[in-house]
Amino acid sequence: MNIPQKPVSFMWFVAKRSRKWAIFAFIAVTFAQLLEGAFLLVLRELTDSATMAVAHGFQENLLNVLWFWALILPLLYLLIENVWRISGLSGMRLITEGEKTVSSELFRYLVYHSRSYFNSKFAGALVNKIGNATRGVHNMFANTLWQFYPLFIGLIIDVVIVFSINKMLSLMFVVWIIVFLSFNFYLVRKKQPLSFAVAKAGSESKGKMVDTVSNIATVHAIASHRYELKFVGGFIEKYRKKHLESWMASELILFINGVLLSIFVFGMVAGTILAMKIFQTTLGSLVLIISMTVNLTQSLFFIGHKMTDAMDDYSQIEEGLSELVIPYAITDKSSAKKLSKSKGHIVFKDVSFKFGKTVLFSKFSLEVKAGEKVGIVGVSGAGKTTLTDLLLRNHDVNGGAITMDGHDVRDVTRESLRKQIAFVPQDVSLFHRTVLDNIRYGNLKASDSQVVDASKKAQAHEFIKSFPEEYETYVGERGVRLSGGQRQRIAIARAFLKSSPVLVLDEATSALDSESEVLVQAALARLMGNKSVIAIAHRLSTLRIMDRIVVLDKGKIVEEGTHDSLLKKKGVYAKLWNHQVKGFIE
Repeated sequence: MNIPQKPVSFMWFVAKRSRKWAIFAFIAVTFAQLLEGAFLLVLRELTDSATMAVAHGFQENLLNVLWFWALILPLLYLLIENVWRISGLSGMRLITEGEKTVSSELFRYLVYHSRSYFNSKFAGALVNKIGNATRGVHNMFANTLWQFYPLFIGLIIDVVIVFSINKMLSLMFVVWIIVFLSFNFYLVRKKQPLSFAVAKAGSESKGKMVDTVSNIATVHAIASHRYELKFVGGFIEKYRKKHLESWMASELILFINGVLLSIFVFGMVAGTILAMKIFQTTLGSLVLIISMTVNLTQSLFFIGHKMTDAMDDYSQIEEGLSELVIPYAITDKSSAKKLSKSKGHIVFKDVSFKFGKTVLFSKFSLEVKAGEKVGIVGVSGAGKTTLTDLLLRNHDVNGGAITMDGHDVRDVTRESLRKQIAFVPQDVSLFHRTVLDNIRYGNLKASDSQVVDASKKAQAHEFIKSFPEEYETYVGERGVRLSGGQRQRIAIARAFLKSSPVLVLDEATSALDSESEVLVQAALARLMGNKSVIAIAHRLSTLRIMDRIVVLDKGKIVEEGTHDSLLKKKGVYAKLWNHQVKGFIE
């Protein structure tokens, strides 16, 4: 997915998706501007005809000409309005399709970032950046189509008309417009850092608010409402100051524009009056030039305002792209192939890995045979969870290799690799969807009956049936309406549905009460079946059924064997076991 990182290139990338509607819209705008130029010419002819009719006592032939132009004028106005409506209909399709493209493409790019990317970001801020970029593109498209482009075409038409009346006036006209637009472009470019700071501060404040709301249970438990209001309020105040600073710069630009436009109006009116005296320019031409000057003055002042807005929109897009569209930390090779149905033979061979400057593994080796159940234990920081992250390619090894059935996991697609692995984490996070939807996430093609069957195997069916809406019950954000044990059994039901040859359990029972643990243990025992299992356990009692237990310490295997054999060694494992038996859980 190649998404441009620069705002202009990105907007072109978006516009190309709806080029048909863009072409229709710009043709309609061009035609409308040509008609508006013709409207001014008709107005001149009407004025001159009226002048002639008055001067010659309303002779019949002159009166007929006057009525002709008087009839043409409203008909031409009606035509202009209808052409603008055509541009509106076409532009509407262009902009709505563009909004869809921005939101879908940025979201698609976002979800493929590695887990480490999300660990350092606020979820709310990331989603806000997509929204900002979408609004920015909407505004940029609308302003380009209905403000900047019409002005450009209108200026060309106006210059041609003024040139036909008086070459000196047209030269003055062109020079002043170039000076005005160049000066405005310079000013808004100087304002751009302020606009970028506003966009960044806005995303930051929204991210902090979402973070507080996501942890509202903690806020209530500690009664830290006032602290959070003050903490988040600091970021809101920062946004206010940045926004005010940017707005003041915009107002200064508009003030300067007002002065420049006043000078322009005086110059054009004075020049036209002199042209009437020196070159015998007609009254109709005077009315035409003054009308054009007034219209142009209003348009340029409005454009000056829109240029400052456009820079704000540009900065919104730039700020979003700068954080969303960055190179992926982990990618599939161009030659990567899909991993077919695996037997579950996993080998860590001389694996080296460091996180930042911290070395977690150096020349680490471990083999899990097909169908073998291996438990991993160790104190916090021993590297247990990192092993599963490396297997799932949430990180890539710095040295050595991890293979599944002889295939280096870096040589296969991540999607096909992860389809071979069912993962049950300690902290199960559910979607704010129905129970049915959450279980079916293990296999999106599963039927309702298959979902129910999986929930029965996971010891989840009974508590689900107790809900008023049963399987159609919404579980709340992150599954907050369910207990820890219930969420675990939902995750196990997912794993049953996924039916993968490899099962990874990351401390799946460590936070459960005794009753829930019994139910979850029974479900896990059934789930393991003939799968290859890597089970990281905090409660060592869950590992008694493992074929082999591996004890890690600082990224190295310090002990290995069955539960009984390790107890007899009276080493690290026995020490951990005795602590838990005595009630001192690490």
